Amino acid sequence: MACHWIEEIAAYHDKYVWVLALTGGEPFYNLHDLREISNFASRFNLLVSAVTNAFWASTRKRATEVLESLPSIRMIQVSTDLYHLQSIPFEWVKNAILAAQDLNIPCSVAVCTENEAGSQYQEIIQRLSDLVDRSLIYTAITFPVGRAAGNIDLTRYPVSQDPPISACTAGSAPIIFPDGQVIACIGPVIDLTIRHPLVLGDLRKDSLETIFERAQVNPILHAIRIWGPSLLIQMLQDEGLNNLLQKSYLGNSICNACYYLMANPQIVSKLEMLASDADFQRKVAYGRVYYLKEMEMVKLLGLHG
Repeated sequence: MACHWIEEIAAYHDKYVWVLALTGGEPFYNLHDLREISNFASRFNLLVSAVTNAFWASTRKRATEVLESLPSIRMIQVSTDLYHLQSIPFEWVKNAILAAQDLNIPCSVAVCTENEAGSQYQEIIQRLSDLVDRSLIYTAITFPVGRAAGNIDLTRYPVSQDPPISACTAGSAPIIFPDGQVIACIGPVIDLTIRHPLVLGDLRKDSLETIFERAQVNPILHAIRIWGPSLLIQMLQDEGLNNLLQKSYLGNSICNACYYLMANPQIVSKLEMLASDADFQRKVAYGRVYYLKEMEMVKLLGLHG
């Protein structure tokens, strides 16, 4: 199925998609499948990257051998933070980063934390900065749902009365799950069981082209990509729907604001109504042109004349 979907990805609008990111779970857990899938994708000139926790890099020699056995993996991102360090020693993370550098494989690092002002987080960032350029270290705010909701002290989070004012870059990378579900991003919304505007489709029912064409004119998705969930929250407030919204937001967490919009069936119903509004569609379509230099939506909606 993965290879079939890769063929569909490569065929969509003549290489419109040119990066294939393999994530998990842990893609390096099954090196045979990782090698087969990445090699297959490489045949279509897709740039293949992988996210990993570096459990396989117990020594620098071992790390080098593993990466050499995966010639089609052109980029890696290593995940490490206080949570990962409970099971994956920092030295193994260092081995993976240095092996990638030895082999000229671009490498970045992903870190999660509840609070960027925390001393333990700052210590990890400092150790990583000795290995990679600071601009290659990406931080996400840990989201308190699932196990995290019961394991994390919520008082450690900075809190604001207002949602973060920021666009969402994650919405530019739709995720395909093994069951065929396609979701607009790999944020916490993947755990929601209700239908919401960021669920793009099901590859068991529709082709990838059909799902992507539908996503191209999804105004809720692209509003989040351009302005972030704060715009949608403001529009709901303007309609007098404060009673449906959060009273406070986790600081610097776009995911927090977006998750609770998509988790509330009443808000989802309002967003669906908003998505059908021609003026809003037009605003988002032209916003994509102005801010993102993307013409697809204005063309598909017949607005480019």
